[in-house]
Amino acid sequence: MEKRNYFGLLVLMTLFALAGAKAYAADTSLSPTNVVLDYDLTHVDGNLRPGDSGILQIVIRNVGPQAAENVQLYVPDTGGISVNKRWDLGKMDAYSTKTVSSTLTVSKDAYIGLHNMQVRINYDGYDSGGQRENDQETVWDFPVRVYVSANFQLSVEKGVFSKDLAGKLVIVGTTQDGAKSVSATLSPASGDAACASVIGSSKLFVGDVSGRQNFRMEYEIKPILVGVCSFSLLMDYSDVSGNTMKETLPVSIDVGRSDVDFKITDVSYTGSSPGTAVNVTVSLENLGSAQANDVSVTAQLSTPFTPIGSSERYLGAIGQHGKKDASFQLSVDSSADVKSYAIPLLIDYFDDAGTKYTINKTIGLALDGKPDLQVFLERNDPLTPGGKGRVTVSVVNKGFAEVKFLSVSLLPTESYDLTLPAESYIGNLDSDATVTQDFDITVNKNTSSGTMPLKVQLKYKETNSNADTVESSDIPVGVLSAQDYAAGHQPGSLSMVISGLEILMGLIVVALIASFVFRPGAGQKSKAGGLSEKESA
Repeated sequence: MEKRNYFGLLVLMTLFALAGAKAYAADTSLSPTNVVLDYDLTHVDGNLRPGDSGILQIVIRNVGPQAAENVQLYVPDTGGISVNKRWDLGKMDAYSTKTVSSTLTVSKDAYIGLHNMQVRINYDGYDSGGQRENDQETVWDFPVRVYVSANFQLSVEKGVFSKDLAGKLVIVGTTQDGAKSVSATLSPASGDAACASVIGSSKLFVGDVSGRQNFRMEYEIKPILVGVCSFSLLMDYSDVSGNTMKETLPVSIDVGRSDVDFKITDVSYTGSSPGTAVNVTVSLENLGSAQANDVSVTAQLSTPFTPIGSSERYLGAIGQHGKKDASFQLSVDSSADVKSYAIPLLIDYFDDAGTKYTINKTIGLALDGKPDLQVFLERNDPLTPGGKGRVTVSVVNKGFAEVKFLSVSLLPTESYDLTLPAESYIGNLDSDATVTQDFDITVNKNTSSGTMPLKVQLKYKETNSNADTVESSDIPVGVLSAQDYAAGHQPGSLSMVISGLEILMGLIVVALIASFVFRPGAGQKSKAGGLSEKESA
């Protein structure tokens, strides 16, 4: 009984082993060779239209675990698509790919839409048992879409715009073959080439457009640069066969000056000196093509100018090529430097739409104050015929302008001779400044007593001028007769007074010394030094 059970168990084990071996054999069988077209990588390089040519790239892949040999690839012509190319690719290992390229041509009369192009693959391969199978062929249909351009033609209804003024850009378009679901996006140039901005939405939906049908697109723009301003118009649409298309077309406009263009044609003024009132008249002309309304001109004054009355002038409306004057009265501070000053002007106006604009201009005003040099006799030694003495002259600049490179000279005359160099260089002399200069002279013996003229010469340059200005002045100086001159120098007169003063000064000095020597306690010794002089005596 036990033997029979062992035998049955052995039979069952044998059956299970045979079943496992069969299953193992089934699991280790090979898939046959299979070379396919890779649709993901096979493509045409662009949107081709009738009559166009492009590059076709074909990728085939051996997706089986066994090699393919004698691989051949053939693409015949199909309808309006022409390739007609054959490739011998040799052996392809398991799971490998190969890529080929060729020119694809679309015939001029090809219909718009989808074309099926055939790709034929021939090879020798192996079946699942590893047995060779020759002359295997697979045929693949690859879609090629033929597009049609809408052939958009654009024109600008108004091509001239003004800088800084918003306006409506109207573009009129047409298409030869029609288009569906058309939208247009207007983009101005960017970066340094930016010449305008689009106000509001830059994308418009046009809709379906039939062949040779006109359509309009309106955009609000604001030019910011004068000259030719370029835009790009991106057209998104579907052609008549439903293909999605994009085209970028150029659009250009001319940007001129603002319709209102003010120019200052003249500036006149009088009395432009420090410490005076200056009347300034500014002539204004509108060179633009539009009228400016409520025009006002404001002089922005600062030191040393102060307005007399208001610094703003209202001029009203100024039409095309209209002219008006704005007059101002300015007070000039007396401390102002003699030079040219820049005075800013603000021109405010409104256009016909009621928009306010402000234009900045600048005018120049030159202060032309003159120096006024005057010469005086400051002091002099007593002079007599045949005698020597020193004279001191003062030069005062009473004008508003500084002088430069000033030199003062004493010229010789028949009345006196010069005993020292008679020219002295001073340099710059400011307004309200004074300078003195000494000269030593010898009065001629034949000069009469009374007065004689000192001839003083001034040489200098004015501000903002390189020309020398030379001025001469005669200053009277007294000449004593010999008797009067001698009387003024006799003992007991002036010399005696001087001697008396010297004696008096000596006595004062002696008194000061005596008071110091004989002051109380000056002769006593200190307690540590012994007895005083009185005790010692």
